[in-house]
Amino acid sequence: MSKIRGIIKLTLLLIFTLSTYAIYAVGLAILRIFRRRYEPWRNLFMRTWSQGTALIFNMDVKIQGSPPAAPFFLVSNHLSYLDIIPLYLSLRCTFVAKKAVRNWPVLGFMVHSVGVIFVDRKRKTDVKRVNKKLSEFMNEYQGVVFFPEATSSGGEGILPFHASLLQFPAKQKVPVHTASISYRTGPGDQHARDSVCFFGARDGFLEHLMKLAQTTQIDCKIKFGERTEQSSDRKELALKLRDNIQEYFEPTSKLEDQEA
Repeated sequence: MSKIRGIIKLTLLLIFTLSTYAIYAVGLAILRIFRRRYEPWRNLFMRTWSQGTALIFNMDVKIQGSPPAAPFFLVSNHLSYLDIIPLYLSLRCTFVAKKAVRNWPVLGFMVHSVGVIFVDRKRKTDVKRVNKKLSEFMNEYQGVVFFPEATSSGGEGILPFHASLLQFPAKQKVPVHTASISYRTGPGDQHARDSVCFFGARDGFLEHLMKLAQTTQIDCKIKFGERTEQSSDRKELALKLRDNIQEYFEPTSKLEDQEA
């Protein structure tokens, strides 16, 4: 029964994603012809897609705190490819993502077309390039979201923060906002660590996506920090931001864990 549920959800997700993206692509082409800003159209598309995807996966997103208004620079812990849903539902934003995502078949092109910034962390010159471009992507239509752990985790804690892409807010003295994401799955579901969080080399993407689709309930909580952090030293800024999130971080769990 769970596999059938998973197949139905993934089929609905595929149909919904392709149909809404087709509409977005047409609108994007028209905006480019007339040289108009695409970000408001992108924001509408991504919010609509996130709402529909949350509905398909029976995902309830609770927002705590005050999301920042564009333009902003925000860092968050990172648990899964699913993290973009609570962030797009809360913010008008774009993301900094690893270059490997750009090479994914079909998905890489789609992600590129919504304005995601790709970076090759293994090349220092590319990190410098992205730091220079960040000022262009922070504008009245969007902020920038960055995952400084540089990888996803199982949600038990927060990994050390990498400081390389914090050079921009450090040098420009930009206040940095913070957010924390956590997940819970329903009774009878696999623990969120195994079914929602996507990390390590335990599962391939499609295998994990099927696990995710077989859950009956996903509760997501996104919390926004009450204060920003600022420092002219990127390494010091990384430490301050991690300490900031630690103050209100909530580990990923099952509903039974919360109710016990």
